[in-house]
Amino acid sequence: MLHIVVDSTPDYAFVLLSPEGRVRSWNTGAEKIFGYTESEIIGASSSTFFTPEDIAESAPEQERKEAAQNGRSGDDRWQLRKDGSRFWSSGIMRAIYNEAGQLKGFVKILRDLTQQRQAQEALQHSEEQFRLFVEHVTDYALVQVDLQGQVITWNPGAQHMTGYEERDALGKHLSILCTQEDLDTGYIQAELQRALETGRTEEVRWLVRKDGGKFWARWVTTIIRDDNQQPRAFAKVMRDETERQLAEERLRASLLEKDVLLKEVHHRVKNNLQVVVSLLSIQANRINRRDVIEILNETQNRVRAIAGIHETLYGSPDLASISFSEYMNHLVRGLFSFYHVKSSNISLELETDDLVVDITQAIPLGLVVNELVTNALKHAFPEGRHGVVRATLRYLRENPSSYETLDEGSAVLTVEDDGIGLPPGFHIQEQESMGIYLIRILTRQLRGTVQVEQDGKTQFRIVFPLKTPQ
Repeated sequence: MLHIVVDSTPDYAFVLLSPEGRVRSWNTGAEKIFGYTESEIIGASSSTFFTPEDIAESAPEQERKEAAQNGRSGDDRWQLRKDGSRFWSSGIMRAIYNEAGQLKGFVKILRDLTQQRQAQEALQHSEEQFRLFVEHVTDYALVQVDLQGQVITWNPGAQHMTGYEERDALGKHLSILCTQEDLDTGYIQAELQRALETGRTEEVRWLVRKDGGKFWARWVTTIIRDDNQQPRAFAKVMRDETERQLAEERLRASLLEKDVLLKEVHHRVKNNLQVVVSLLSIQANRINRRDVIEILNETQNRVRAIAGIHETLYGSPDLASISFSEYMNHLVRGLFSFYHVKSSNISLELETDDLVVDITQAIPLGLVVNELVTNALKHAFPEGRHGVVRATLRYLRENPSSYETLDEGSAVLTVEDDGIGLPPGFHIQEQESMGIYLIRILTRQLRGTVQVEQDGKTQFRIVFPLKTPQ
């Protein structure tokens, strides 16, 4: 009956040995594990299964001696198969005595645990590699805390970053790194609770070193779970970004300082241009010649147009560009007021898209608007003639490409009136008046084109790109 049980257990080797260590019996499990058939191995010494290193240390004899003295011996060791390959065995040897107490032999039961051994060694190797990795990482603090926030592990990077040595930190609550403000608000507990609920959090804040100095830290907290997916601890990876934070603060301060300086420059330029306007006005009041007064007045309006750009930039959050629609509205209505135009005589229609242009375009474009509207008010409606001046500024949406955004396309400025029209044979490229000359050169500066149309109305149409080459 025992023989049947032994042979029906193929995962275990049952070997019966003589007092001298010779094989007396051999089950199917032993044949499977060692590779020897019973007929091949009966009578052989048990040292057949031992490695040369163990034989050199008399391991077979020591095993039997221990079993004879203590009744049993157990060992885990490498052993040999018939083909010379090794396997890791875990076994136990028991001594067999007769009724007279005489040693009759030994029975050895062992199992092949090579796979488990290899898995254990792989795990140990992985853990050792991870330990070495953690110990050699000095730029990052790698920390584990329990569910209550008590420190479990503390790598050299954490020591380098915080000043706390491992023996100082282990068992302490992570709040030793908190500012007084975070201590008062219970920040650590709240942050761990968020990580528990979401699985992961990322924070940036000021922390405190052992010596009381502050450092700007970015840390990621991740929940660690056991085999049953229950929360076991938290892993924290932390990096000192103090230099980066200070550099960003210095950059923000520098940019703010430059913004203030630029605002002041625009403000002073605007004020200086207003002085020029005042001087021109004083000079015009001292002259009796109508043609000279007209020239001075037009010059005043041109200077006002430039001053208006700087005034708009002074009040703008973006000191490199302005919302031109707001500026154009102010400019055109200012011209109507300057020339004392009554709305009952000449009405204004003004339509603009929310167009943003940089300062290199804003000044020439503002001057063009000034010249076109001034010409219409001065020349299109003589002797109290009634009519309409219409000014528009639009994004040009003709044949837009699929990848082109509005600020990468073109815009079109039109100023038209239903007044008396232009003189016969008018060609803009041949005109020598100051206003038309300025329109030509300013349009060229905008890298645009100007077209003049007369079909019941006089229209100046200027098309220009919104992004000009540098």
